[in-house]
Amino acid sequence: MEALSTHFRFLVWFLVVGETMVIGVSLAWNLGQIKQKFLEIARAQAVITLEKDVISRHWSADHGGVYVPMTKDTPTNPYLANIPDRDIKTPAGKTLTLINPAYMMRQIYEIEQREGYTFLGHITSLNPIRPQNAPDPWERKALEAFERGKTEISTLKTIAGKEYFRLMRPLRVEESCLKCHASQGYKEGDIRGGISVSILMEPLLTIMHKRIYQFTISHIILWLIGLGGIALITQFLIKSEKERKQAEEVIHNQSITDELTNLFNRRGFFTLAEQQLQIARRTGREMVLLFADLDKLKWINDTLGHAEGDRALREAAKILKNTFRKSDIIARIGGDEFVVLAVETPENNAGILMKHLQEKMDAYNSKESMPYKLSLSLGVVRFDPLAPATIDELLTQADAVMYEQKKGKNSSA
Repeated sequence: MEALSTHFRFLVWFLVVGETMVIGVSLAWNLGQIKQKFLEIARAQAVITLEKDVISRHWSADHGGVYVPMTKDTPTNPYLANIPDRDIKTPAGKTLTLINPAYMMRQIYEIEQREGYTFLGHITSLNPIRPQNAPDPWERKALEAFERGKTEISTLKTIAGKEYFRLMRPLRVEESCLKCHASQGYKEGDIRGGISVSILMEPLLTIMHKRIYQFTISHIILWLIGLGGIALITQFLIKSEKERKQAEEVIHNQSITDELTNLFNRRGFFTLAEQQLQIARRTGREMVLLFADLDKLKWINDTLGHAEGDRALREAAKILKNTFRKSDIIARIGGDEFVVLAVETPENNAGILMKHLQEKMDAYNSKESMPYKLSLSLGVVRFDPLAPATIDELLTQADAVMYEQKKGKNSSA
């Protein structure tokens, strides 16, 4: 009967996993295709936008720039001061100023940004004449890649909190460019800089997320239909699954508990303490770590026997549990070593805790008639959320403080 039940459970598991894997792989593949398709759409838009900008720039460059009326928004370009005919007058006396390709493209890009278009452009260089045309960090890396032979760089990037598809291609010096840039040492064919375009992903992502939602819902429905045929079998397994989890929980608790004292063991302490440190780092709360060593345990074991030594360890554990809160993490991490992580405990409360601990230790010693007194050597350190340390670092610091106290006890004995 047991063998038959095992085979039956395996069959149910195989069907559930098999169906889930098929649906999961199908969903993952389709979602991947959707994302890839929309990235290709974004890239196509970027390529079209960039090529349009390149054509506009070529037109202007082939004509040596264009003359336009000087206005508040289009003042004389100070970076063209070396051009003799930068400013001219019409026969009617109207003043015109020369707009070189870079100036023209910059004004176009400023309109794009000001009017809130879903695409942005930028013409830049590692050696710009106009400092404001300097590249941003991503553009700088792209320009450096062009120097190494790359012909195109693209990626998804966040700009002002919004996701963009960014594409950049190099600009090479043409004969018409030397009119403005010959003084910088460029010659025809050199990489002058690059044009980057950024396509806002939000409109595409809205459509893409709708498609993803539709595909996800349809696959979930298919998955649920498949599970419906296995539902009765699953009900049969609920009881045994619950029992298995309960057994696992017992095993887990045993793996993190010290058998002698019922405190956490070393594994349990490190697991729980690391969780508390992560919380403390996020919330900025203070904690105190206490490292305690049971004095004269070797003497107790050698003189009175290991059973008495075990009793001393258990009694010390009880005193620690009675001193600290349930929310604090108390563990025995070695033969005679205890550690306590007092959570949400400011440094100025550490002295109060140590006083209470000593009072309980004294009260125990006054009631018990033994050939020795329970005594703990203590090392206390503070966890500073502004300069966070690891558990290992805190233990090392506390151990050093405890060792100095123990050494002082031994020297005065």
